Amino acid sequence: MAITDKILIVTVPVADLRRKPVDAKTLYIHDDLQETQVLYNEVLLYLDEIDDWYFVEAIEQQKYTLKNIWQGYPGWIRKRNVTLINAPLTYNAVVKNKTARVLKDPSEKSDVLLTVSIGTRFTVRKTSDEEYYPVALADNERGYISKNDVGGMETCSSESILRKAIVSTGRLFIGTPYLWGGKSMFMAELLERRQKATGKRQKVDNSIFNIQHSKPYAVNTGVDCSGLTNLIYRVNNIDIPRDAHGQWMAAREVACNHLKPGDLIFVSAEGGTDIIRHVMLNIGRDRFIETADTGGAVKINTFTDKFGESLDGLAKHKFFFCNRQIYFGSIISVQ
Repeated sequence: MAITDKILIVTVPVADLRRKPVDAKTLYIHDDLQETQVLYNEVLLYLDEIDDWYFVEAIEQQKYTLKNIWQGYPGWIRKRNVTLINAPLTYNAVVKNKTARVLKDPSEKSDVLLTVSIGTRFTVRKTSDEEYYPVALADNERGYISKNDVGGMETCSSESILRKAIVSTGRLFIGTPYLWGGKSMFMAELLERRQKATGKRQKVDNSIFNIQHSKPYAVNTGVDCSGLTNLIYRVNNIDIPRDAHGQWMAAREVACNHLKPGDLIFVSAEGGTDIIRHVMLNIGRDRFIETADTGGAVKINTFTDKFGESLDGLAKHKFFFCNRQIYFGSIISVQ
């Protein structure tokens, strides 16, 4: 395998992808060096390395570049958070609940090998067991995951069912903290496990206790606006670009009166109507799910509360608000 063909997968629940090879701060602050986050089992393409860092391309998170091409998000990741594999894996299951535990044995009383975020993909083996799937792990070991925590990766044949599922997934994130560059579920229950294991009270910094590696693994978990919509669609087996502008490019434009639950609402930069800075998930009746600012959290909002006017009121201004343009788009397409 040529060095430029190296393929890596993530071996920790959540890892940061950084613009420079320096670690993220442990507080929920705006961090311009944070590019995105990658989940356990996510595939990365090796590009370069320095000291304890790899420079990689997160090929499952597409972005549109200044060279007018689509490519995965580039960034630096700690070497300890990935491992080399011979070929890309084929996944057949995705975590659909907020978090999921991978167990050593198929029993609720079993030791926990790993706790992972919603949106994590696995290769499971279908068996007659009514409660658990055997699951292949990144270290070539085997674990077990509850059938209630994962769904298959088949394409939904019903648009109405798919839209309801997308909205239901979005609601799972309500209360999740905003994190610039974040693309993971808030994992507070893992913080509690760490506190019990160490006997010490920890700061609420979203620490993850990874029993498989027998040591605390700390990372802030949460979502930014496009990380939220990317994850929601990923859980429902639709891969969309990572950032808001790319999602706008990938969506087909819809009129406001044709907007349906599960569609996306985009807001441009101030004074730059062709540059998208924010995205929200429509859930119907003038409401949407969004996360907008550092220090905030995912919530249900309305057009009136956010923009000062209802959807019908904004229509009178051609959806132009405070020198920003509002667009509506759909990525859902069921044959």
